[in-house]
Amino acid sequence: LILGDGRCGHLKGRREMKITFIFSCCLAKIFEDMMKRRRKKWMLLSVVVLVLVVVMVALRDAMLASRIICSTTDILHNHITLLCKEVENDAKLPHGHTLSSQDLCRELCVADVPSRITCHTFHLNKPTVFTLYGSGKKVIKSVIKPEDQEESIGESAADEEEVYWKLKSGNQYFPTKDNLQSMVNIYISNFVGNDIDKAIISKLLNLSKLYHSETETLANHRNFWLLIQDHEFLTSFAFEKLQLFPSVLGTCGTYYAMQHLEPLTENPMLPFELTWRKRLWKALDIIKYIRQLETVWTEPIHLCDVKHDHFGWNDKGKVMFLDLDSVLPETSLLKTMENTPHCSDNEDCSYFDCKGRCHLKTSKCELKRTNTNLQVICDKIFLGNTESLFSLYGLLVSYEANEELREALELCKTNRGMTVDGMVDVLTKASNSLLY
Repeated sequence: LILGDGRCGHLKGRREMKITFIFSCCLAKIFEDMMKRRRKKWMLLSVVVLVLVVVMVALRDAMLASRIICSTTDILHNHITLLCKEVENDAKLPHGHTLSSQDLCRELCVADVPSRITCHTFHLNKPTVFTLYGSGKKVIKSVIKPEDQEESIGESAADEEEVYWKLKSGNQYFPTKDNLQSMVNIYISNFVGNDIDKAIISKLLNLSKLYHSETETLANHRNFWLLIQDHEFLTSFAFEKLQLFPSVLGTCGTYYAMQHLEPLTENPMLPFELTWRKRLWKALDIIKYIRQLETVWTEPIHLCDVKHDHFGWNDKGKVMFLDLDSVLPETSLLKTMENTPHCSDNEDCSYFDCKGRCHLKTSKCELKRTNTNLQVICDKIFLGNTESLFSLYGLLVSYEANEELREALELCKTNRGMTVDGMVDVLTKASNSLLY
């Protein structure tokens, strides 16, 4: 009271200042906490984004490495560029000749090649597969390097060291043309289970430009050995006269070009856009093709990896099987079963879609395929059944299919007794019924 209103007013002012200060501090603290929480959220979000980016990059690299997806840039930098450097620098022949004298090299090693290629996905058996546009479409494939190769089916090719070696003089030894032809003849004949036409071997040597100069290079011969040990390349050549598979059109180093055909579908995960009539016609083409595999060679030819996009048509409307890595004549298929040292179930005796049976008493594979090409076609192509994680669309699955066709397809996939002629009759009737 003695101090009066002035003193009291001063104290009141200090209280107001203190309250104001505390209020400001509280606001600052709240703001700071908010910023900390926001920073934590941003930091957490940044970490999540970073992890996602790393995972996506790793996943992309893994999918590229496994050929599940593809990249034109990868083909250019990791395949074409390296190939062209090899044929330009490492594989020169005397008198100015080089491996690039091969037509395919001249098509690949040009400045505008990036605008003329498209990559292919889902080719797990090849380092790279792509389409080359130019003087007609070609499908380019490369062979697997020796260190990545699995054991060859049947008899293996002669070891490179047993064919080419250094003489005491230090010069490189090369077998004579006749000797090399004899070795290749034995290898291919063992593969197909029959004597091979010698004209095929001569064509192989000419395609690889062997014995076209006075002195051969080891690089040229090594590439030749790698090519003939490629299952797809060899199958195309061995059965070329049958016109069942795409032809080899040229080589460049360890790369080769094959005839391009239009596949049944570019993406088997999507429904078919064909009309029902065209589906029936395509199915008839495929069934008649299966009949050829049973009759045109000295023994049946087996399709052991059947997929929708493995069937293609040329410009004359002839159907062929496109992926030859798992196409086997019966002799070769039985050899794979015979060479299985021990089996505990039927899957041990199976080669992809070519199913075998394990004899449980002997733990050995019976030398017989237990299903047929026709059964696999009906099941996987016409009905779209698959053991993979992805559901495939069947070529003949439609509300337009009549009861007879549906019953025939179900019987075909499970019963070895269904014949090609029987399925041809059913499909022909279904197709003719659309005319009325």
